[in-house]
Amino acid sequence: MLPIVTEETRKLLTEIVQEDERTWKRDMIHHIKEDNPEINSLLLEVANQCLDKEAQKKIILAGYMVYKAIEMALDEENAEALDFT
Repeated sequence: MLPIVTEETRKLLTEIVQEDERTWKRDMIHHIKEDNPEINSLLLEVANQCLDKEAQKKIILAGYMVYKAIEMALDEENAEALDFT
């Protein structure tokens, strides 16, 4: 089951991305290519179906943000689980 992404997590991620979107995207490209290359391929495949280059960039950014939000939520759940033991 996927972890719950809280409003706090969403806001934090949005702030992080907005601080330096270019660097964040570059770092996520490397992270996803290493961690889960199939997700990266899927995002590229979907984005390439759009002719509009700006739409392609937004699809990939949205995918990276969802991936990172899920990672952050999972980390939060794992930290909470450790607090109870």
